[in-house]
Amino acid sequence: MLYALGVLIFAVGLLASIALHEVGHMVPAKKFGVKVTQYMVGFGPTLWSRKKGDTEYGIKAIPLGGYIRMIGMVPPARQDGTKSRWPRRLSTAIEEFRQVSRVEVAPGDEPRQFYRLTPGKKMIVMLGGPCMNLVIYLVLTVILLTTFGIPKSEPTTKVSEVVNCVAPATASQADVKACTQTNSPAAVAGLRAGDVVESVNGVRINGWKQLTDAIEPAVGRPLTLVVSNNGVQRTLTVTPVRNVKYVDGSSSKTKDVGYIGVAPTTRYYYQSQGVLDVPGEVGRQINVGVHALGSYPQKLQSLWQTVFEGKARDPQGAVGVVGIGRIGGQIADSHSISTKDKAYTLISLLASVNLLLFFFNLLPLLPLDGGHVAGAIVEAAKRGRARLRARGERKRNPDGTVTTRPQIFVDTAQMLPVMYAVASILIVVTLLTLYADIVKPINVG
Repeated sequence: MLYALGVLIFAVGLLASIALHEVGHMVPAKKFGVKVTQYMVGFGPTLWSRKKGDTEYGIKAIPLGGYIRMIGMVPPARQDGTKSRWPRRLSTAIEEFRQVSRVEVAPGDEPRQFYRLTPGKKMIVMLGGPCMNLVIYLVLTVILLTTFGIPKSEPTTKVSEVVNCVAPATASQADVKACTQTNSPAAVAGLRAGDVVESVNGVRINGWKQLTDAIEPAVGRPLTLVVSNNGVQRTLTVTPVRNVKYVDGSSSKTKDVGYIGVAPTTRYYYQSQGVLDVPGEVGRQINVGVHALGSYPQKLQSLWQTVFEGKARDPQGAVGVVGIGRIGGQIADSHSISTKDKAYTLISLLASVNLLLFFFNLLPLLPLDGGHVAGAIVEAAKRGRARLRARGERKRNPDGTVTTRPQIFVDTAQMLPVMYAVASILIVVTLLTLYADIVKPINVG
């Protein structure tokens, strides 16, 4: 029941994000006078729709995205005899695409076509969707930081495990399992899981680092430990032995230090954040998002190896909508975390998805929003260059009219082969992640 609830919560949140993304496109488009004929959430067969004014609003069966349909996305064919640079077969496909795209342009709708907007307005329309995802991310993140805080963890002085055998950090698992003799100083001294170390040689211990700082330099020297468990105090004598350990958790370097053979219990908590702390944390998360997008090709390689070479699924690898939904269900169904942790994780997951959608849609590739923005930038550059060339060329004709240069538009229809190539790659990636999410899903611990 909780699993289904988690999937449902994430699905509703994702659909809301998709719907708002398309609102981000539609509102400025209508504001600038563009005729929007459809606003749809999802793809495939239409489940429900209603027409209001010029626009049909609806929901489709496959909730993997959404779209709005604006008339005149591509300009009419040029009549100056200019030939396409593509081979004849592709040129024919481009013109067929142009005809289909321009079917909705009625005789009275010429001024309401998207391609007739200025480059600046085109960029505002196309950036509206990704910016809406950014706003969703910011709202969710600010809510998390100001109401929950930042999840933190720290080792405490409470013992979670007493190791029986002394084994260097570089030992293999087989060597550790082969050890049958109880020889660790902690086990010999009688330390038990659940004991809290109160003091060492009469010095009060307030944290795990303070405890390790007292143990590591004391090789061969007896230490007097006062420990408590359920209100009962005991005094033990422990003599650290020399052992090999890593310098830190992220290092491969080792050092020889005193060792007694205990592991700490970790305390998990939320560190509250003030309003002034929010920008720094948001900046850190955005930096992480940029690096995550940059490492996506490597994640796709790992995904390919999982699907076609039978390798284990990388928990940090690429994941699709189905996989994220399953993760949401696993989080909601978990018995090892509190309701607060579940709420934080689900909201954080949805915020992260919106941040990645923001970056992904800004890639300068058609049919992504960033591809249209790139086309508008090129168009602005061409118009600026044309204005410089035409400076001083405007002349008044004898009949009183003024000769001006024709307005310049970037013909995005000529990018149809690129759009097909990018769309094909996206479809393949979607199918691979869908297969992996169903057959070899990522399971959250």
